[in-house]
Amino acid sequence: MALIDLAKQTTGLLARTYDSLSRPLHPSVAELIGRNLPSLDGPWLEPFNGQHARQRMFRSLVSAVRPASLFESGSYRGASTRFLWHVSGKPVYTAEKNPNFARYVAREFRHVPEVKVLNHDSRDALRILHTGAHIPSSKPFLCYLDAHWDADLPLRDEVAFILQKWPLSVIVIDDFKVPDDSGYGFDAYGPTELSVDYLGQSALAESHILWPSCPAREETGYRRGCVVLASPQLADAVGELPELRRIPGLTVTG
Repeated sequence: MALIDLAKQTTGLLARTYDSLSRPLHPSVAELIGRNLPSLDGPWLEPFNGQHARQRMFRSLVSAVRPASLFESGSYRGASTRFLWHVSGKPVYTAEKNPNFARYVAREFRHVPEVKVLNHDSRDALRILHTGAHIPSSKPFLCYLDAHWDADLPLRDEVAFILQKWPLSVIVIDDFKVPDDSGYGFDAYGPTELSVDYLGQSALAESHILWPSCPAREETGYRRGCVVLASPQLADAVGELPELRRIPGLTVTG
């Protein structure tokens, strides 16, 4: 796990360095540099950190939830974006705060009208989508909230907003602490760990909390943890998936 965590940290460092150095450049020049830096993708050029069990989980979630639309925060290089579009065949709204990555992904999907790239903070992107009624609140909505490199953590706000505005929603959060499986990596920002206690009961509301059933030792790729939050109306369908499980007696103290 130490090598996997080191690889992810190195990839993140390269991406942040590319971002800071390319900001003063003309957009076309920055994009050209980005396209010739394959190391930014890390050792696995696959969706969801190269985690095959995670990919199976998403296929099952799409089949069970039958979302009318999907949302992704953190487009990065578009690998997970493409997977979500291929698996669902539905509109995918992907929010990317980094202007260089946003341009890269927008170009990648310039011939795919179902994929919409929003160069905004994820919270602002969600507000735009809700205010403009781009995503019907009466239809199932599947969200993938990816890792965030900045110190400003939007996850609590994202989760609370999604569950409040889209009552038929399922949220998957990447880089999340799986309480009973230390083999899964997760993000921490100083003393703050990405965990259910960080989210707190006020953000979680009445959502049902589920975890990957695949043990970390059997997963591939980066082996990053995740959590799945299902609104009450979709909890039964999602809870029956073999790729997911509950943790008996789990309490939220935040």
